[in-house]
Amino acid sequence: HRTRLSLRPATETMALAIASNTIVAKFTKKAPAKKAPVKKAAAKPISRGVKRQGNVGPNRTLWNGWEANPEPPAYLDGTLPGDAGFDPFGLSAPTEYLQFDLDALDGSAAINKSGNVIGKLKKVDNKPTERTIVPFNEAFDIVRFRECELQHSRWAMLGLLGAVVAEGQTGISWVDAGKVLNEQPSYLGFDINVPVTTLVWIEVLAMGFAEIKRSAELDSNKRCYPGGYFDPLGFASSASPEALFKLQTAELKHGRLAMIGMLGISIQALKNGLSPLEAINALGN
Repeated sequence: HRTRLSLRPATETMALAIASNTIVAKFTKKAPAKKAPVKKAAAKPISRGVKRQGNVGPNRTLWNGWEANPEPPAYLDGTLPGDAGFDPFGLSAPTEYLQFDLDALDGSAAINKSGNVIGKLKKVDNKPTERTIVPFNEAFDIVRFRECELQHSRWAMLGLLGAVVAEGQTGISWVDAGKVLNEQPSYLGFDINVPVTTLVWIEVLAMGFAEIKRSAELDSNKRCYPGGYFDPLGFASSASPEALFKLQTAELKHGRLAMIGMLGISIQALKNGLSPLEAINALGN
């Protein structure tokens, strides 16, 4: 009887051990590996060597001066006329601002910790917001740079053409035109009995009025392409969007060449004292 009593606890102990091992085995069984979520493939960027053509869109013709198959920066996406992906110094890159926390201002503390960087802010819109001479909030921005480039290119085209045509008609270099005008003001061969000082004031007031009127416009497109009286032949008003984009691109290309041309005749006159036509005639010598 004692033997029977001693075997019963041993049997129960063995059964409990087997049951506990089974429970542990069930709870420690490895879960099946979860399948990684399938990521959608991102749009592939245009690879180098792709055939590029045209003046608009991601497949437009690019140029940076030294690379056979250049890749444009992300902010030059081909939506602006004359965009060839050329910005080696990143001047047109979107401006990024650092956001700092407030400095500690505890008057009883020996040391006040300065605020750390808590985030970054990137300005995405730099459209004119107020009717002033400089209506842009950000000076270094592609919107303002494009407007400045367009204005300078138009003046360069007028100046370069005027310098060459005036010299061909009168024989007077554009460098010496001011001296002749100071002696006797004239226009198209007709003498003007108005002092040079008065002419300068008339020009300053006329240009100032035109610039104030332009600065009063808050539409970025109209600031660059006002139309109306500045499109007397109706090229812009009657053209399709694709044709208008080509005209705007052609204007910028001619303007860029004119700016380089004005720089060239200025250096030639400063270094060698030659006028544009004299410099051209001296090429063969």
